[in-house]
Amino acid sequence: MKKNIVNILMTELNYSEHVANVTADDLLNINPQLQPALQSWLDTRTVTDIQVHGFSIKQLMEQRKYTFPSALISIDWLLTEPEIAKKELSEEIRR
Repeated sequence: MKKNIVNILMTELNYSEHVANVTADDLLNINPQLQPALQSWLDTRTVTDIQVHGFSIKQLMEQRKYTFPSALISIDWLLTEPEIAKKELSEEIRR
């Protein structure tokens, strides 16, 4: 499964090999309630919009230009460390 995820991230989203591997590990360890959304995306690239603590996947993708995997990992972060994640995700993006 990891190899498949890494391949998708590299070929379709232009992730580097290192970032694809780290991201794949994160995705394989997400909260069980997020796994159906991940599986749907892996199967058909369907974006399932999930909202947690005032943030949603589509919002993160539109406002922060996150890829679906990055937005899903952020939602997972909001579930595991809500106070830290809310603070970080609420801040302006620094470039």
